[in-house]
Amino acid sequence: MSNERVDDALTIDGLPDDLRRPILLLAFFGWNDAAEAATDAVKFLRNLDPSAPVASLDSDEFFVFTEHRPTVKWIDGDNARREVVWPLTEFTVLRRPEADHDLVLGLGTEPDLRWRRYSRAVLQVAEMANVEEVVTLGALLADVAHTRPTRVSGGSSNPERQKEFGFQPSRYEGPTGIVGSIGDACRIAQVPHMGFWASVPHYVTSRHNPGATKALLTELDRVFELQLDLHHLDGAQERYRAQIDSALDDKPDIRDYVRNLEAQADEEMKQETDSDTPLDSEDIMEAVNRLLRGDESN
Repeated sequence: MSNERVDDALTIDGLPDDLRRPILLLAFFGWNDAAEAATDAVKFLRNLDPSAPVASLDSDEFFVFTEHRPTVKWIDGDNARREVVWPLTEFTVLRRPEADHDLVLGLGTEPDLRWRRYSRAVLQVAEMANVEEVVTLGALLADVAHTRPTRVSGGSSNPERQKEFGFQPSRYEGPTGIVGSIGDACRIAQVPHMGFWASVPHYVTSRHNPGATKALLTELDRVFELQLDLHHLDGAQERYRAQIDSALDDKPDIRDYVRNLEAQADEEMKQETDSDTPLDSEDIMEAVNRLLRGDESN
């Protein structure tokens, strides 16, 4: 650990020092999380081996509670009571003995205040856990069909890894979210950083998108070889598609629009197959750019 003082808002409680080549994986509810695809991916990993938080960030320092209100939860038992649940950022650990990497999982809500301090505090967790890389997940609304596989775009601060995994560089300039702030903090601190974005249909109002969640997890598995078993997500993905198909039965205009999106996706897939090279992700990144400019809303 460096000589920098641990941020007062950061609580460390049992962060292990024997993790194997750990990766810090982060997702945030809010602007960067269309259909909660990114946070659902981290929750899926947390549920593989539920454990108590090993670190957390105090919400008092980073939130305006009239914007992100705490909730009240009823606790049953001998001492039945109501408890207030605050929008914490919590870190848990997932050990993957069958893979090369263990994971430190950070899950929280995009903060309202002090983003630079918040990002530095997150990197203190990364430093104390001796992580090899910080990975952020996001999801955006885009012109994509719910009937086609979810596209995931990626980027790495390491040009060699950028080339190795076929990531397309982004030249976006404009507003950003907390994942952008953390990515910049990684750049300043010279901490390796990788980010993934899933594209979800903008015409669907469903709170969750299991296909996009699975696509993010599949990409993580491809890059880090985590040996994840994702098959039981297939049923949820099929039900999701069937529900949307049923909802569009009496909406011919949207059905026609979806058919156009399908034709576009099929043509892009054909071009990718014919060229035998990864599809250029400029269309995906342009959707990211529209989201970040505020042209589309989660």
